[in-house]
Amino acid sequence: MNKEIKVEVIRKEPVKPSTPTPNHLRSYKFSLLDQILPVYNTPVVLFFSSSNPSTDDPHTIASQTSQLLRNSLSQTLTKFPQFAGRIRENLSVECNDEGADFIEARINIPLSKILKKPDPETIKLLIPKSNATKYEVAAACMLVVQANFFECGGIAIGVCLSHKLADASTISTFINYWAETTSESGNKFEISQFDSSSLFPPHDSLASRQSPMEVEESAVTRLVFDASRIAALKSKVGSAIVKNPTRVEAVMALIWKCAMEAKRSSSGRDHHCSSVMYGSVNIRKRLVPNLPENSIGNHAWIYAVKIEPENEIELQGLVSLHRKAIAEFTESCEERLTWEAICRHTSEMNDFIKSGDIDIFIGTSWCRFPYYEVNFGWGKPLWVCKATIATKNLVALTDTRDGDGIEAWLALSAEEMTFFERNQELLAFASLNPSAI
Repeated sequence: MNKEIKVEVIRKEPVKPSTPTPNHLRSYKFSLLDQILPVYNTPVVLFFSSSNPSTDDPHTIASQTSQLLRNSLSQTLTKFPQFAGRIRENLSVECNDEGADFIEARINIPLSKILKKPDPETIKLLIPKSNATKYEVAAACMLVVQANFFECGGIAIGVCLSHKLADASTISTFINYWAETTSESGNKFEISQFDSSSLFPPHDSLASRQSPMEVEESAVTRLVFDASRIAALKSKVGSAIVKNPTRVEAVMALIWKCAMEAKRSSSGRDHHCSSVMYGSVNIRKRLVPNLPENSIGNHAWIYAVKIEPENEIELQGLVSLHRKAIAEFTESCEERLTWEAICRHTSEMNDFIKSGDIDIFIGTSWCRFPYYEVNFGWGKPLWVCKATIATKNLVALTDTRDGDGIEAWLALSAEEMTFFERNQELLAFASLNPSAI
């Protein structure tokens, strides 16, 4: 499909806050958690059936909708001034109102053609190319939006927001707030500009650390687990230790197990490697006192689950290890987020990477964040997609539209993916790249 689709950029322009940022908000200090993250813009695309179901000229409707989105984005940025600023070293964002980039594009095919057979390479065309090189970090936009208008009247809004400023929760809060501003429905999403730097003070030794995330070419697959198959999977992976596993625990364990088996089948090595899965935990409700639910910034940290090569890969055991790791994280959350603890953790991770004898996976879950509640005034999304996988061995989970299933994207080497997609245990619970509508 990549050869069929043509993306015509109609305009690209900065959108600045509708009112100047007050002097006392002109500097947004990074927390230690912001500092430690690589320079990478997190992408998400939201697909809508139509921005205006009338019979008017589609180009006129597209232009009117684009203007509406730009105006409402300008108003929204007054509540998120750091998203319109620029990084100053790795210590802060100067909220100088330089603005976010807005791209308006026209697509020459109907929306249904993309949704019936989602293709990662095609979806990339709907996302702004915004990730900075190491030479461009200081000048790079924190936020880039691409509004894609299809010939059928459908629309896809691609959002790229700097991971230096936002985790999955923050991205969801921002998009929902922008949508409510657009629809003039009243902002039900309260936002909290919590000063994370007071809780997790930045460290001067990280001032110059602004390395972009390394992107590794890989094969990407999409899996969908519907509610009935998840129920069957949860029944299979439950045990005396974890009697009622969550959807995410069950699906992540199955994908990790099948990915490890694919690596072992394709490696040709006489021995198997250890395997480590790094997961992320939302710390807002794990800190005492709790942080506000919609606090803006990076309020997540990582935990690790390790499987030694001599251990049998068994689903119930993987779920138990995940549950144990999260419980241990919760019990010692604040101790794990000190400068010394973070240094030990990142040093251990770097040692794993350098050893070359440990398979490292990264698992992220956007489940239960209200991306499917986004409504710009023309209904909720048909599909929400986090399709661009930045690096190999990354697993990304999102909700399905009904909220009960899970959609997963996974990146492996091409050879490993061949084995993975043939795994019969996986295929008993997952559908490979079904239609998104």
